[in-house]
Amino acid sequence: MLDAGVRAANHYAKGSEMDPVKNVNTPTPKASTQKRSNGQGSIYYVVNKQGRRILKASIFDINGKRRVKSFKKKSDAEDWLSDQKRARQHGENTYATNPKMTVAEFLCGWVESQYNNDQSNTQRFYKNAIKNHIVPALGNIKAATLTTKSIESLLRDMAARHLGAGTLRSVKAALSAAYNDAVRLGDLTRNPTKNLKMPDVQVKPTKPLPRSDWEKIYIEAAKDPYMHARIEVAGMLGLRPGEALGLKWSDLNIEESTIQIVRQVQRIKGTGLVIKAVKQKKERTLAISNVTIQILLTHKRYQTLQKAAWTEDLDLIFPNSLGKLLDEKADRNSFKDLLKIAGTPNYELYQLRKTAFTAMASQTDLKTLMEFTGHSQVSTVMNSYVFATSESMAKAVNGMDQLRPKKS
Repeated sequence: MLDAGVRAANHYAKGSEMDPVKNVNTPTPKASTQKRSNGQGSIYYVVNKQGRRILKASIFDINGKRRVKSFKKKSDAEDWLSDQKRARQHGENTYATNPKMTVAEFLCGWVESQYNNDQSNTQRFYKNAIKNHIVPALGNIKAATLTTKSIESLLRDMAARHLGAGTLRSVKAALSAAYNDAVRLGDLTRNPTKNLKMPDVQVKPTKPLPRSDWEKIYIEAAKDPYMHARIEVAGMLGLRPGEALGLKWSDLNIEESTIQIVRQVQRIKGTGLVIKAVKQKKERTLAISNVTIQILLTHKRYQTLQKAAWTEDLDLIFPNSLGKLLDEKADRNSFKDLLKIAGTPNYELYQLRKTAFTAMASQTDLKTLMEFTGHSQVSTVMNSYVFATSESMAKAVNGMDQLRPKKS
C-alpha cells in the first residue's frame, strides 16, 4: 500500500495544479507556501517511478495548452513562470507549433509556401542556399532547437572551403527570413540568426567597366541600331536586363522625354518566359535625353522593317526575332558577341548597370541617383553600384588643388 504522501504526489504527477505536499518519509520544504491566483501557474513536487522527488512548474500558454517543466531550484521555476506569463500577456507563443519538425522540413515547406511566381528569382535564391548548403549540414536538427552556434559553425566551415561572401550571405538570408516568418506567425519562438556573427570573408563585388573598355563597347554597338539601343539603356540608364527586355514602345513619352519602368521579363521553371512586376515592386519614370530618344527611334525604324517575319507583336522594344519575349540568356549571348568584336575582356552584361550609376553619381544628387536605381536603401546603392574610379579620384584631387590655401 502506498502511504498518503506518495499517493498525493502521484496525483500531482497526473496533472493536478493543487498546492505542493510534503513527503512524510523525507522532510522537504514545500515548493510554494502561498496559493496562486488563477492563471498564475503552479509550482509543486512529484515523485517519479524511482521514488525521487522532482520540482515542477506548470502554466497555461496563450493557446490554452498546459505547459510543464522540471527544475532543480524554486527560484528558477518562479523565473520561468514569470517569463511564461509575460509572453502570454504580450500575445507571444513560447512553444513551437510542431516541435518535431526538422530544419529541412521547415525550410522546404517555408520556401514553397511564402514565394509565388511573381517572386521566382527570390525563391530560387533561397532554394539554392537551402538545398546546397543548409540541409546537408543542419537538415536533421529539430527546427525549434537550432542554435546560433550551429549556424556559425556551418558558416565557418563554408568560409574554410573558400566559398564566397555572397554564398555565405545567402545562407544567412534564407535562415533569417524563414525564422522571422515563423516567429511572426507564432510557429516558432525564437530566431537563431538574430545575434549571428558572420565569418570575416572579404566581399568581392563585380565592378563597373574601365572607361576605355566601355568606350570600345559603346562605339562598336553604335554600328547596329538594335545593339546601340540595347547598350544605351543598359550603360546610360542602368536598367536591369529583365527590365530592358520588358520595355514597350508605349512606355516611351517623347513629348515629356521620359520612359517608364513598369515590368520585367523572367523565366519561370515549368512556365517559360513571363512578364512580371519590377523587382522592388515600385514603378519608376526616368528622364531621358534627346540623344537617347533618337537612338531608340532609329532602332524602331529598323525594327519596322523586320516585322514581316514576326508571328506576334507585343509592342516590345527588345523582342526576339519573332516579336515575342526575349530570353535573358540570348540577350547575354548577344552581349558576349559584342565584346569579342570590340576586343575587350569578358564582362557581364549586369556590369553596365554599375558602370551607369558610377558615372551618374558624379553628375547628380543622391536622391536622383536612387530613383534611377530603383533601390530604397542608400547603403545598397553606395556599396554595390557606385565605385571610385581613376577619373573620379583625379577629379577629387584636382578639386582639392583649387581649395589649397594660397599666399596673400
